[in-house]
Amino acid sequence: MLRDPGPRPFYEAKNIQPETRSLYDDSLVWDMTLPWVEGYADEDVTLPRFKTAGIDLVSLTVNDFPGSIRGTTKQIAWVKNQVRTCGNMRLISNPDDIISAKASGELALTLNLQETNPLERSLDMVQIYYDLGVRHMLLAYNQKNFVGDGCADDTDAGLSLFGRRLIKEMNAVGMMIDGTHSGRRTTLEAMELTEQPFIFSHCCALGVAKHYRNITDEQIRSCAGTGGVIGINGVGGFLIDKDARTESMFRHLDYMVELVGSQHLGIGLDYVKNIPAFWASARISPDAWPINQNTPHTDQENAQPEQLLELTQLMVNHGYSKKDIIGILGGNFMRVARETWT
Repeated sequence: MLRDPGPRPFYEAKNIQPETRSLYDDSLVWDMTLPWVEGYADEDVTLPRFKTAGIDLVSLTVNDFPGSIRGTTKQIAWVKNQVRTCGNMRLISNPDDIISAKASGELALTLNLQETNPLERSLDMVQIYYDLGVRHMLLAYNQKNFVGDGCADDTDAGLSLFGRRLIKEMNAVGMMIDGTHSGRRTTLEAMELTEQPFIFSHCCALGVAKHYRNITDEQIRSCAGTGGVIGINGVGGFLIDKDARTESMFRHLDYMVELVGSQHLGIGLDYVKNIPAFWASARISPDAWPINQNTPHTDQENAQPEQLLELTQLMVNHGYSKKDIIGILGGNFMRVARETWT
């Protein structure tokens, strides 16, 4: 792990109209992915920063890699201790908790797993993780596992038999099924099988930027067909914008809105505090992170929480309705939560 570079200067949103600020403050603002593992977590700076930026709910990634029951449960225990000791934040259990936390000025937190390896092939662990606070789980992280293919594989196999049983178990438990980082056919088969809305918690559009981590029009339409939601990712490497500008995020958002409608879009910034560590790990992990279009991995920015206000202004500038904006900022993920979580 590279040395943590420490806090970066906060981003300052530019050219914000007072009406936009009011709309943003009144909306439920929901960020569906914040990596929260060693080297990336900083509860004293990052989480208060998200709350100051007007974000009401953050979903924290809590599994170890490549993924184990022991490592993941220890990570969850560590996060729960942070919540107990830091104050002004709340680990939520249901959608009503989110509304209550916003009203009391607390940052609402939920948990996610960016892999199915932490199950260790036990379907019983889905309920255990749900009871511990996990509300969505990825099928595969870039590489093939016992559920299906990852998005970086040069094969495009579908769900395994275990993967099919897992989809049904996640539906029964009420845990959101997340196709981010997973293979195209794996996600398409999962979306055919699920009886509940499917999500891509933090993805960009392949039709805008050619990167294997981005999702196809077919995947976008299939997700919408389940009633699901796609969270716009802010990683510069996937935006194909080394500076991760708000305008680049908006291009992906607008493309998918044109394709399936605003009711199927949300936010999943995937903010990484220690950028050098992230890209260093990509460079030394060619199987998990092959280079894209023969372009070597280089340190690139990712969007910062303050940019969500700027993204809201861009939506206003491009004629998005108030209803559209409220949905994208968090209302759409709230709808899926109410339909899915038990």
